[in-house]
Amino acid sequence: MIISKTLDYAVRTLMYLGKQPEGKTILMKEIAENQRIPLSYLAKVMRQLVKAGIVWSEFGPNGGYSLKKTPSQITLKQVYEAVEGEIKMIDCFDNPTYACVFTSCCGQADIWHEVEMKLVNILESITIQDIIARDCTYPAKLLKTKINKQEKKHANS
Repeated sequence: MIISKTLDYAVRTLMYLGKQPEGKTILMKEIAENQRIPLSYLAKVMRQLVKAGIVWSEFGPNGGYSLKKTPSQITLKQVYEAVEGEIKMIDCFDNPTYACVFTSCCGQADIWHEVEMKLVNILESITIQDIIARDCTYPAKLLKTKINKQEKKHANS
């Protein structure tokens, strides 16, 4: 499963806004520069976040963007659905009976439905605040793992 650029940009933008003082509006240009997101792409993402009620858009000389909710009230599920649409592992789940369109007995449907429900539960349990709290911990772990792998490689040579 691959996370789209749109979802990545949305989460990074919300993290950036979530780190700002409450009520402060931020220009889209500032977000784009600080998060290294193309401005035209960010404009699309911001429209989706505003439409979903996650972000405020304010016009005028003091205009910009700010969070409509606190970071602890914004879940990854809300962000995903704002920019990607409904979470759906497989198309046949549109049918409430989960009946397979190809066969009367589908061994996959139950599995994919279970995976989808677990994914939804996980995304509902993680907030933007949770991600902000973890910010910059992953690169340190990744670097440590890389160093350990390099040390083992040199030890074996």
